[in-house]
Amino acid sequence: MRLIFIPLFALWLGGCADENRPVATIAGEAIAGETIRAIVAKLPVGLRNKEGGDAARQQYLQSIIDRRLLLTEAAAHGMDTLRAVTRKVRETVDGRVIVLYRSRFLAPEAAVPEGEVRRVFEEEGYDRERKLNAILVRTRAEIDEVVALLATGRPFAEVAREYSLDERSAEKGGELGFIGREAAPGLHVPAAIFNSLPEGEISAPLAAGHSWHVVLFTADRPTPYERYRPMLEDRLFGERMAAVEAEHYETLREAADVALDPAGLSSILDAARRTDTAALETSEQTLYGGKDPISIAAAWRALNRLNAQRALQDSLRALAALERLVLNPTLMRRAALEAGLYDEASVQQLERRARENTLLDAMRKRFAAIEPLPDAEVWTFYDSHPDLFYHEASTQVEELLIADLQDALDIEARIAAGTPFAAFADRSVRKSAIESKARFHFHPRDEKLYPQLVPAILAAKEGELTGPVRVQGGYSLFRVEGQNPGGVESYEKVQQQARALLRRERENQAFENLVKDLRQRYADRITIDEDQLRQALPDSLVRPAP
Repeated sequence: MRLIFIPLFALWLGGCADENRPVATIAGEAIAGETIRAIVAKLPVGLRNKEGGDAARQQYLQSIIDRRLLLTEAAAHGMDTLRAVTRKVRETVDGRVIVLYRSRFLAPEAAVPEGEVRRVFEEEGYDRERKLNAILVRTRAEIDEVVALLATGRPFAEVAREYSLDERSAEKGGELGFIGREAAPGLHVPAAIFNSLPEGEISAPLAAGHSWHVVLFTADRPTPYERYRPMLEDRLFGERMAAVEAEHYETLREAADVALDPAGLSSILDAARRTDTAALETSEQTLYGGKDPISIAAAWRALNRLNAQRALQDSLRALAALERLVLNPTLMRRAALEAGLYDEASVQQLERRARENTLLDAMRKRFAAIEPLPDAEVWTFYDSHPDLFYHEASTQVEELLIADLQDALDIEARIAAGTPFAAFADRSVRKSAIESKARFHFHPRDEKLYPQLVPAILAAKEGELTGPVRVQGGYSLFRVEGQNPGGVESYEKVQQQARALLRRERENQAFENLVKDLRQRYADRITIDEDQLRQALPDSLVRPAP
């Protein structure tokens, strides 16, 4: 692209540079020095130019020019007036304004006094940890037998070693170690038992998932207040905020004279049940009446945006969903408008940025779109980029991540008896356990993500049921199925990935071609003032990236 630069010698002949002059103009639109300086100053290290100096200055300025060219072209095509663009911008701004309104007008009313946090810390038992001992068995009959043995005077530790399913704690006489109040429910110790069971006294039988246990506390120790303070503050604030919002919404409803229109409700519910929703997108029938009515179309768009259309399948759920997802946000936006939040500088800036980003996205979709990719081209891309589809050596395992120990022990026993891992996939809290039927592969590098699990997997014998192993998020049960050597994945396995990568490459190339074309078309309407650019970006801002 041919750019018009103002030579440095001309500036020297004319005297000192004027600080008010722009660093560049595009069709008469100026790019101020402070604009490019502010952008560059905020760039993270990873996005900074590696060369530094004038090369960095030109790259940073060119990126701003390219953005302006794309926005100018979008306006020339009338894309800034498209309803979809306007709606997307409005949704972005509305979301931010609601957050601002809540933080400014509601959050202060929900503030939690320090004394309240300390009171809950002490009254709910967070101020101590208790050493937990337990005897875990499978059935109610077995736990009754354990209780009877303990009633005869047999020591708790002795009975635990003989009867408890948890081998690790059984070896220690049932001792599980100190636990805090927040961990008790996960171990099937009700809060009331944690708080009230005297030290040295054995509890009544307690359900532990599909099993049963009795517990005994043998020691207490104090817990630092600061450990639980953030968690308790968040919980209490959430509770207070919910109450403040409920009261505030009621006030807003009364002020707006809101009333649900039965006919409108019937229309939207009937259409949703028939899955005949096309007419809802344009229906101006009133759903909520009042000083500023809400139409069915507005409500349907809100539900669509949140992917909550299915809430209309049930009448009772529908009323609650419409109130929470449609009415309440609408009332809060109107309150924010009356409070002048939409006129604040930060919100106006957000709106400009949202509009620009939405227009750039629309330009990419319209002018950088590509035709469907033939299978032959996808195969060629796969064949010529083997490095993109190489996988490391890995260990294939069946694995379940169970939230609490008792459930993990129960599942372990059932797997050992022959039940397949996949039968418990819905009990696993690991993502995609159901979709993968509890089968995963782990690489040695995954140890950074799973510091307890991966070493245990690498140390386990193939075919041997292992666990429960205490890991982040719960207790892991696994069985190593075998080793997968490293290599390039077959085309059949990665065809969709190859298609997506090729599509992205083609779309990026199309977008680059669009930008190059715009540079050429606007070349004679762009001027750059090199001296002003140097002043705007001094050497301290354009050092080479490390």
